[in-house]
Amino acid sequence: MTILPRGILFTNTLCSAGVALLFASLACAQTGPAGHWEGVLIADNNREIGVTLDLAKNAKSEWIASMGIPAEHMTGMVVMDVVVNGNSLKFIGVELMMAKFDLALAPDGKLKGTVANGPNSRPIEFTRTGEAKVELVPASPAVSKELEGDWEAWIGPPNGGRQLVFHFKNQPDGTVAATIGDAPRMPLNNVKQTGQKVEFGLKIGQASFEGTMNKEGTEIAGQMTHDGNPMPLTLRKK
Repeated sequence: MTILPRGILFTNTLCSAGVALLFASLACAQTGPAGHWEGVLIADNNREIGVTLDLAKNAKSEWIASMGIPAEHMTGMVVMDVVVNGNSLKFIGVELMMAKFDLALAPDGKLKGTVANGPNSRPIEFTRTGEAKVELVPASPAVSKELEGDWEAWIGPPNGGRQLVFHFKNQPDGTVAATIGDAPRMPLNNVKQTGQKVEFGLKIGQASFEGTMNKEGTEIAGQMTHDGNPMPLTLRKK
């Protein structure tokens, strides 16, 4: 029997322990819900739609997520109200008709649960296939004090139209939190202000707005474009 020198034996023991710790840490890292997940969503017509979910923590240790539909080359779909509690996960898929997902990490490593649109819900499960690559709506630079605040507008006839509410709030990091609606608030993108000219987009609605603010800072008259069709729209400061 060959007797190894004590130093080599000690080194081999450390290496073995290090490998064991490495695999243990990797196993522990996979016990949480972070990662790139793939699943199948059943539409109302029983058509199967492949969807992806990317879930991770940002620099502030806040959970962030995005979704995608690979067959339609759609990525970075907006996910809101992400709540992670242990192995349970809840969120809203905004571009999936505000579908509510209620999932839990199962012993087999899959995310299983339900997805609901209104009173109707269906079972769904996701399989983790890699590391998360969350795509969020890019941040836009801060806006002027005149634009910052809440604005309202009406689409359609005065007595039968729909009210829209826009919110602009500058952040300490030099960006602006720009949203539309109240419950829930959905993000605006590509916010840009050049003098009195104001532009922004609504990614989830594939729409954009361009307008000009009056000297008093009380109105922004312009037009909203959706699917190539422009319509007049005036925002008024609340």
